[in-house]
Amino acid sequence: MVQTVAEATRWSRGAHDDEFPPTAKEGAGGTATRLSISILGPLKVRRGSVVIGSHELGGPKPRQVLEILLLKLGTPVSKNHLIDVLWNGQPPAEALSTLESYVSVLRRHLQPGSGKGGALRTVTGGYMMERSMVDLDLDRFDDLLKQAGHANPDESYKMLEKALEIASVPLLGDELLAGWAEEERALHAARVAGIKARAAEAAVSVGQPERAVALASELLLDDPINERAWTALVLGLEESGQYMEALRAYGRCRRVMDQEIGCLPGRALRDAHARLLQATAASDDEAADLSDADSPLPPVSSQSMREISILTIDDHSTFTELLTAALDREPDLRSVASATTAKSGVEQSMALKPDVVIMDYHLPDGDGLTAAARILADAPQTRIVMLTGDPTPDALRTAASMGICAFLPKGGSLSTLLDTLRYARAGNMVVHPSLVAQLGMSTPKPAPVVREVEPGGPVLTPRELDVLRLMAGGHGSKEVASKLDISLNTCRGYVKAIFAKLGTHSQLESVMEASRRGMLEQPSDG
Repeated sequence: MVQTVAEATRWSRGAHDDEFPPTAKEGAGGTATRLSISILGPLKVRRGSVVIGSHELGGPKPRQVLEILLLKLGTPVSKNHLIDVLWNGQPPAEALSTLESYVSVLRRHLQPGSGKGGALRTVTGGYMMERSMVDLDLDRFDDLLKQAGHANPDESYKMLEKALEIASVPLLGDELLAGWAEEERALHAARVAGIKARAAEAAVSVGQPERAVALASELLLDDPINERAWTALVLGLEESGQYMEALRAYGRCRRVMDQEIGCLPGRALRDAHARLLQATAASDDEAADLSDADSPLPPVSSQSMREISILTIDDHSTFTELLTAALDREPDLRSVASATTAKSGVEQSMALKPDVVIMDYHLPDGDGLTAAARILADAPQTRIVMLTGDPTPDALRTAASMGICAFLPKGGSLSTLLDTLRYARAGNMVVHPSLVAQLGMSTPKPAPVVREVEPGGPVLTPRELDVLRLMAGGHGSKEVASKLDISLNTCRGYVKAIFAKLGTHSQLESVMEASRRGMLEQPSDG
């Protein structure tokens, strides 16, 4: 609520005291006392033995003036800026005189008897909180971070932990409605998250892996695509000898990174993954225990460590180059060659004998199935993964009978393709749900049939059903959010709700469970 001049003058007698030089009494008799102020959490001011609460500073607007000046401690802030922030760009006609009255109110509370000689100073065109006269918790937080940047690893870790202790409560805890405060709070929260990631990394380096895991886990609850947090989590688990947990974490990371932002984990994570595979390869029995429903990775075995050689046959050179680069970043995959026609692809396969062939279904000189048949006739052990956007039922039946390992959408998830290259086998052909959905939509039906929803089962809201249907079409979170015109965070909330209600842990598992229950056939409210 905007305060009026009348309201302001109830707090201040002599609204323009700050515009006049201090009286002899103020300059000589008043003694400026150093202030100790906290703006992390509720605002609290200590002047000597006197504690001044946020409600004792003359009202919401004077308090906000003080908070804005404290955020710029030691730096002048213009009156125009203060007016613009306080009234959100729509100041009243009397804004300047009202602001000056607020400053007078603050001075009487913060530095009684000192006039303009205390911490709250008047400068040309504005005001400033004098750094030498204020001990501010946010300033101590900044100092610790600066010192940590120049200290040895052990000392740096301790300083980062102290900084996090100071920042354990939100900035500007009294300002729950002001838009400017919310922006400052969000910026500070992002900064604290960065410091928490630094502390997690430091914890790994100084032999505190359990703390690294705890800090990283906290970060990932709020930001599941924070790669620094994933790195600290995986390294912390590795350092503490929890190799299987580290592999599960890497699998979750890779899936989330691909679904949410369409990229692979960075070099540090991939190097850790390679080490973990090496560490667990010696014991197939132990690796077989890697069965976490939240991880897309199947059990690890010693076979995983051998590089898988891959030939790509596709007439789109840009796609082939990007895919080759992606394959070469994986420690257990190796691109051996690429071809742009069926004829050259078959010749390359016969010469190089790759473990896996990635084949485009549509090629300039023939279809992929014909080329695949020639490759399999020469080398039956070759695994073939077919990429397409428009399969037909006949093509799928033919592919299955030939021993094709998988049919995937060409524009689909990279992590799905990589996992398929590693683990798909002939005799159990993988068909991506989005391709199955296309086949279902293209098949003519005499009339819409609505399956009865399993009685006593979970109930999804209409919006959750919209999200689920798009998930069934193979869309990731970003695509679903775009199609439904909602934010990515809102979409993630719906996905989490779907997972919780269905008792599932992945997009594919949710679609399968919903299909089993007849939920996808429910008529849409829209």
